[in-house]
Amino acid sequence: MKFISTLLAGIAFPAPPTFAGWFVWLALLGVLIYGLVRWSSYQPAWQKREWGLFVLFLILVPLANLFIGLRLTSASARPLPGLPADAPGSALMFFSAIPWLLAGGLLGPFGAAALGGVAGLLRGAWDTYTLFTVLEYALLGMWFSVNMRQRFRTPSYKLLRQPFFSALLLIPFHVLFYVISALFTQWSVDLSVPATARLDFALSNAGVVTLAFGGEVLVAGIVAQIISFAATERWGGRQPLQPSPGERSLESRFLFAVGTFIFILLLSLLVGDWIVAGRAARDMLEDRLSSAGESAAQTVPFFLETGQNLAVQLASEPRLLDATGDDLKSVIGLRIQAVPYFDQFFVLDVNDGALLAAYPESAGAAYTLYPDEESGLGLAASGVLTQVYSIPPASSQEFARVSFMIAIVDDADQVRRVLIARTTLNTNPLTLPLIENIDNMKDLGGSGFLLDENGRILYHSNNDQVMSAYTGPRGADAGFHDDTASDGTRQLVYYQPVTGRPWAVVLTVPAQRAQQLALNIATPLSLMIISLALVAMISLRVGLRVVTGSLQSLASESNRIAQGNLDHPLQVDGVDEVGQLRRAFEQMRSSLQARLEELNRLLSVSQEVASSLEMQDAVKPVLDAILATGANSVSVVLSPSILPDTYELPSRFEVGAVKNIYAHLDGQILALAQRQEKIVLPNLTRSRELRFDEGQAQPLALLAVALKHENRYYGVVWAGFEQPRLFSDSDVRFVTTLAGQAALAVANAHLFLSVEASRRQLEAILNSTPDPVLVTDHRNRLLLTNRAAAVALGQSEDAKNRDIGRNTEQVVKLRPLLALLGSATTEKQSTEIVLADNRTYFATASSVIVEGRPVGRVCIMRDVTHFKELDTMKSEFVATVSHDLRSPLTLIRGYATMLDMVGDLNEQQQGYARKIVSGVENMSRLVNNLLDLGRIELGVGLQVENVTVLDMIERVTSALQLQATQKNIELLVELSKDMPHAVEADQALLHQAVYNLTENAIKYTPDGGRVTLRTLSLPEALIFSVEDTGIGIAEDDLPRLFEKFYRGKQREARAQHGSGLGLAIVNSIAINHGGKVWVDSVIGKGSTFYLQIPLAQPKETKPV
Repeated sequence: MKFISTLLAGIAFPAPPTFAGWFVWLALLGVLIYGLVRWSSYQPAWQKREWGLFVLFLILVPLANLFIGLRLTSASARPLPGLPADAPGSALMFFSAIPWLLAGGLLGPFGAAALGGVAGLLRGAWDTYTLFTVLEYALLGMWFSVNMRQRFRTPSYKLLRQPFFSALLLIPFHVLFYVISALFTQWSVDLSVPATARLDFALSNAGVVTLAFGGEVLVAGIVAQIISFAATERWGGRQPLQPSPGERSLESRFLFAVGTFIFILLLSLLVGDWIVAGRAARDMLEDRLSSAGESAAQTVPFFLETGQNLAVQLASEPRLLDATGDDLKSVIGLRIQAVPYFDQFFVLDVNDGALLAAYPESAGAAYTLYPDEESGLGLAASGVLTQVYSIPPASSQEFARVSFMIAIVDDADQVRRVLIARTTLNTNPLTLPLIENIDNMKDLGGSGFLLDENGRILYHSNNDQVMSAYTGPRGADAGFHDDTASDGTRQLVYYQPVTGRPWAVVLTVPAQRAQQLALNIATPLSLMIISLALVAMISLRVGLRVVTGSLQSLASESNRIAQGNLDHPLQVDGVDEVGQLRRAFEQMRSSLQARLEELNRLLSVSQEVASSLEMQDAVKPVLDAILATGANSVSVVLSPSILPDTYELPSRFEVGAVKNIYAHLDGQILALAQRQEKIVLPNLTRSRELRFDEGQAQPLALLAVALKHENRYYGVVWAGFEQPRLFSDSDVRFVTTLAGQAALAVANAHLFLSVEASRRQLEAILNSTPDPVLVTDHRNRLLLTNRAAAVALGQSEDAKNRDIGRNTEQVVKLRPLLALLGSATTEKQSTEIVLADNRTYFATASSVIVEGRPVGRVCIMRDVTHFKELDTMKSEFVATVSHDLRSPLTLIRGYATMLDMVGDLNEQQQGYARKIVSGVENMSRLVNNLLDLGRIELGVGLQVENVTVLDMIERVTSALQLQATQKNIELLVELSKDMPHAVEADQALLHQAVYNLTENAIKYTPDGGRVTLRTLSLPEALIFSVEDTGIGIAEDDLPRLFEKFYRGKQREARAQHGSGLGLAIVNSIAINHGGKVWVDSVIGKGSTFYLQIPLAQPKETKPV
């Protein structure tokens, strides 16, 4: 593993497909085009934002794919077949997949495929070295986008919409595309790489490629998941969820479920078959290599020992010590001819290394001593008697030779000469089995070679490698290992050391040979597995088509039944589950048809029953329907308890051929039905429930059902039959249903009669009431008026009845009354209404509430003309008396204060004088209050001006500070921060209202208490609140607290002097200003009065 700053350091090499690969490439291109057309509905329309994102991602693609990454390595990874380069697809570029994955969620399939194609072109040129990567990345981008934008509602499809999970699903497809590209890419023009070598290359590099691509989509998947959470409205599709293909078709559901299982089973069998075949193929090759290696290695010791023994025997010839020249050559020649083992003999002087003799003659002419032999000559002089060395071949067409050096010693064991015997491996008769075993590797496309103790190749299938150094692993034990051949392909190597010698035999076979053997083994079984899977899928499809065809036929029949066509019988054939289902559907159709006919009769009866509230007309359809079942007589007998007292109503209703033929049984059946809801007597000759009069006609079968509604017994409906009859459940159920209709009809008629009686009674009561009464509905239409209302409104009796149901605006011409009737509030409201004849009515209206919802209003008008006249007389009297009392009161007060001027008064006289003055002052204050209240109630116009709030409050508190101090009461003022500077009001009246409230608070607060005057600011009003810690106000006194002359019932309140007009004046001032006054109080804790005054008065009252 090493860091990659950029892939541009390499050479761009987008290798084209092979001849067959071009067909595969075009097929994949067709799949891409088909997918884009097929899923074009998932492609959103691009606006400026989408085009901007596309351009941004297009700029990021080369940056993300060519910069910043890791080169992953593995012992199993192999370079390109035929090219010694890095393993393609092993680069993990951290950010490479981010642009086209984000485009899949934000831009749709077209954008993802385009950006994926550009990314694939870059990676194909600098990393994977194949044009297949272009289509691979485009297809993966399109598929990822489709997963993001599909809107199927099942959990599996919901999981597919998660970017992280869908990104990880791309990994197996990448591996598949990698294998395809390895099989159909021509990386080398000069070297034709077999398909098995390509397959071995793909399988060897699959792990590294999977890890690299997995790391890329893992990073991109995490980024896409975060973006999908952050940009939910822009990510993926926004259409409503829809059923998945498996939900739309039973056949698709079964095919998907079973097909998935078959595919997994097929894939498992194929993979298992391939693994087993691969292992078997490798075991076969390993057995052959080990057998050949061991056989070859076993010949080496015999070859070396034989050569050494022959050379020692020759060196023991005594004549070799002294012979020279031709004699020495003849001795050597005789030995070579006797044993055809050696090719060359040389006799050297041990002291100076001079050549004494050579055989054959040609060897002497080309004599040379190799470095190993030179060192061996010194060792021989030192006493090493036998030595074996490997030396280069005599020519390039031959293989390595073996040199045996034998010391020639005299009788004194002194080394005088050295015999060198050379033999060539490919010509020595003892090495023929060795060479044959090594050359047999050519049959497998491999090679073999023999190594000496220095790791040099002595014999090789390719003689160009002779005497070159072996770079592979060596050891003392035999074993197998994988290696990379010179052409970049993987090969299987077997290393077999020679027993007793530091030599070794090495055999190599291309791994493609193992793949070929595996293919030969796995192909028949794989074809059989695939064939069986196809047969299973076809059989399943055909079987499902039969079942789904039957179900579709049933579905069409069900649709026909659902549309109400019940006259078409189903064909019932077969006894399997589908046949049973058809039979059940046919039974359902026939029973449903009969049931619908029965329901139609019941519907007709129900409609006729509902069309009338007259009892006789309402029960007749029921009687006729029961009579149609074959009865001789059908009767409805009413219970005496429901017969009204105010109406004459028949107690029985009957239909039949002969009337009243069985009427004598009504009483018994009525009493029996009250105890027993259903009476089913198929044969009355055997029945003991009824008593029969022999002189009367008797039915032979009877069916009766009690008429009950809401647990109330109304009577009985019963049918008599001339012949015995066995009643079925459907007959009883039908008559019971009709009896329910009859009970409902009787109950409705009885209720109607009761309501009608109540209505007439209520009408009589209202017409007898002297006060006018008007009732309206929720649409302000007139529902009811009594005679007094008609008289008050000036209507005749005919006009009163004609106006019922009309809108009140068309009937009532008095606007105060219209406003009262049309008010939307649910609270009780009252107003005074003056008629044209100057009569005054006090009208009170309230909402009619039914189940918490207003459904209308009721208004009761009371003639208060006499009371108004009395009130006017009282007001005039009070005003007159108040005005006329002013002068006498002033005179009395004046003389009372001047009594002490005419002479000294004693203490008792002074007390009387003070009481006179105090009484006069109270009387003056009462007169002034009455005059002020009268002026306010008469509606004298307000003197509106801008009143400075702070100045007015200071005047009030200054005037009352002395009174508060005398009672040791703390008088406080708290102003709101946003209090307006001024309000539009009548300054005198506003001052009087605040003064009255503050004075009352001081008056009714015990000594040592506290009174607080506050202001509260509203957007359009100002609130004055006066809070005290006084005696409080009882809850019963609160509703009437602001009435004239009303004072609280508490003893503490009565102890204070007062007229009961102060709060009435405040209320009148508030109303005239368009404001209001209210109070919150708790007994024993104090009270808080609130005065709300608008900041601005209406335009007609504003100062000019």
